[in-house]
Amino acid sequence: MEVLAPVAAFLSLPLFLAGFAWYAARARRAGVSQSLLAPIEEIWDPISHKTNIEIQIEAERSPETPSPGDPPELKWRL
Repeated sequence: MEVLAPVAAFLSLPLFLAGFAWYAARARRAGVSQSLLAPIEEIWDPISHKTNIEIQIEAERSPETPSPGDPPELKWRL
């Protein structure tokens, strides 16, 4: 019984790493832009959390939005 705890801890590490690999593959396929550790980043580094919010806003911005300084595009209706 004394060996059971260290063996369980040792065998749980590959399962933990496999879970992260599964999440990374799922996030790439689905285009998830939020970090898994975002709540921890918010607590320990609020500036990093604000940066993540800005990155998420940029990711959600539609590519059809013109940049400032672009010439106006006229759309003709028939």
